[in-house]
Amino acid sequence: MAFLATSESYDGFTLRGDHAPFVRFSLALAIGTAVGCAVAPTWPLYLMAWGALAIALGVFLTIRCLTRLRQHRYYSVLGLLVLLAWGLTGCLLTWQTDPAIDRTHFSHFESKALVGLVADEPVVRGGHARFPFAVARAFASEGVHEVTGTLMLTIQLDEGSDIEQLAYGDELLIPSGYERVTPPFNPRELDYQRYLAGKNIWHQDYLRMDQLKKLDGGKGNPFIAYALALRQRMVAKFGAYIPNRDAYSVASALILGYRAEMDERLVQAFSKTGTIHVLSVSGMHVVIVFWLLANLLWWMDRGKGMRIAKFMLLLLAVWGYALLTGFSPPVLRASIMVSFVMAATIFGQQNRIYNSIAASAFFLLLYQPRFIMDVGFQLSYLAVLGIVFLHPLMRYLLPVGNRWVRPVTDYIGISIGAQAGAGPLAAHYFHQFPLYFLPANLFIVLPASAMMYLGFALLIMPPGQLALWAGIALEKLILATNAALACIEQWPMASIQGIWLTWWESTLVYVLIVAVAMAMMARSRRWAYGVMGCATLLVGASFLQTFSDAGPRAIVFNVRRNLAVGFVNREEAWLYTDLPSIDDRTIGYSVLPALEAHASKDDIRVVVHGLDSVYRDQWMYAKGGVLQFGDVRFMVYDGTDAYSGRIAVDVVIVRNNPRGSLAPLLEFVDCQQLVLDGSNYDSTIDRWTAEAKAAALPVYVLKDNFAYVWPLQSPVL
Repeated sequence: MAFLATSESYDGFTLRGDHAPFVRFSLALAIGTAVGCAVAPTWPLYLMAWGALAIALGVFLTIRCLTRLRQHRYYSVLGLLVLLAWGLTGCLLTWQTDPAIDRTHFSHFESKALVGLVADEPVVRGGHARFPFAVARAFASEGVHEVTGTLMLTIQLDEGSDIEQLAYGDELLIPSGYERVTPPFNPRELDYQRYLAGKNIWHQDYLRMDQLKKLDGGKGNPFIAYALALRQRMVAKFGAYIPNRDAYSVASALILGYRAEMDERLVQAFSKTGTIHVLSVSGMHVVIVFWLLANLLWWMDRGKGMRIAKFMLLLLAVWGYALLTGFSPPVLRASIMVSFVMAATIFGQQNRIYNSIAASAFFLLLYQPRFIMDVGFQLSYLAVLGIVFLHPLMRYLLPVGNRWVRPVTDYIGISIGAQAGAGPLAAHYFHQFPLYFLPANLFIVLPASAMMYLGFALLIMPPGQLALWAGIALEKLILATNAALACIEQWPMASIQGIWLTWWESTLVYVLIVAVAMAMMARSRRWAYGVMGCATLLVGASFLQTFSDAGPRAIVFNVRRNLAVGFVNREEAWLYTDLPSIDDRTIGYSVLPALEAHASKDDIRVVVHGLDSVYRDQWMYAKGGVLQFGDVRFMVYDGTDAYSGRIAVDVVIVRNNPRGSLAPLLEFVDCQQLVLDGSNYDSTIDRWTAEAKAAALPVYVLKDNFAYVWPLQSPVL
């Protein structure tokens, strides 16, 4: 992204480019969309927002007509009204697709079947295919309704299932058994409900392949259908000329943005070395395409007409690459952003680079307001802003005259700027930070560029010996790069894991970065005080977080029909579960986020429920469904084990629909709390809940509720 980084300069520590209306407009629109995403809409609130927008526009037009913009004292009022209007517009645009406001949403009709389109290319992983389903018609007992809305469909694939018969634009008939996407039920669990809401999806369904009926095909957007079909042909060509599966998956992800067949081991290697952006087709890849063609067309920089022709050719190349990747959302965002910045660069408006970046974000948010919730959107813009803000400062403070050394120092500055821009938010979302991002990114830039150019060459070559040689060269280059990254991944402390930043701590980190940069730029004592203040607040927040998490506690996780009980104490964690391995996907999704806040995955001690063996260590004892952690004792009860005498426990976890009633259990157990997990039928839960209340025994139903957290009163030292 060198053309981004060099488009701003520092002159006496003064940043040029103060005329940037789109910075203000996009900021107001972003705040409005963020409020719209954070606040659940209701009709009264929706109408109030429309009323406020009408009032703001009315006051603006009144002042405009009365003053004819000749009285400067009203300019600030007019400006505030414009920003307020854009903020309200963002809020209203965000709300208008919410089922609470959209009365044509399919969820408002009691339907027996739904007809709609496959809205994106199905993604196949782990015996399931997943794709968004845009509903068009709902079949109810009283007739057929034209409806709107999208639900996420997950299709279970059997051995005989042929997922290739499903493609973008297929019209399907499905039974209406959808359910609303549930919120996270466990501490620190991924908020899948929020993730899908960012795509205007509030409902999901799980079906078998034989429950789908294909009515027609090719009914989607023909342009997108062509782009996806073209990408599939390109992926198939890579598969034909790159026999190694790892190299093939990296080439498909790097060049075409196709990650469906990417091995998790490779993803971890790129992630832990801070080079995961290479596999996510985005701004860097679009810039590589731009940079090559811009250098080949250097001779077109003479005269306005030639510059316009060059701009059109570059625009065609950037959007042609977007077509090649199937118009995936990250590439669309990057192409729009690069197009705006490219226009500013080509036409000599480099001093308005911030305005160009803000304009691209503004129009993207107008098109799809919920992009503001998309992690990729947030990280890509923060990375670009980090480059534009910090790299010129580093070039000013550390000038390099040698033309051979300057490209290396420039890329170091770009890497630092991108990591400073995206790093804090990435740590907030993904809870890790790659320490060796500088050497890894310095290493990856040339191989990644070579892979892209070699991959493009392979894609345009006709079948034959030349294409075979290009495939071999590309495979060898990818495998060598993978081996080098795997080596960097094994370096000591390659990645700091278990970083848990709150949103306001992440904001403080950004304020600290800006304060440090401004203190270096302006050499102002005020900014130096700001740096010390931010650092003090961050240290204090870290201490508060450490002490708040220091208390030992037990967590009965909501893992549907399975069992998972976690014990945490400072930097130690234990897991008692009926799942066979800590690598199970359910544990990784629902359990590990809470436990890894205290201990790394390799240090978590796992005890498997149901084994006859006894587990004992300094703090935990487990045998036959009874487990004790410090002074707290749990029992897992399903009605199959026989006990003699009486036993005192703190919590009894009732599972698998035990026969009989609560009374036989209370004959040999003294307990303080009853927990009914998701393996029980609703009828069992209702019966045991009523009996527990009659016996004045506290009961907690885990099914469709948040995990049960038991704070341990006696500290474990």
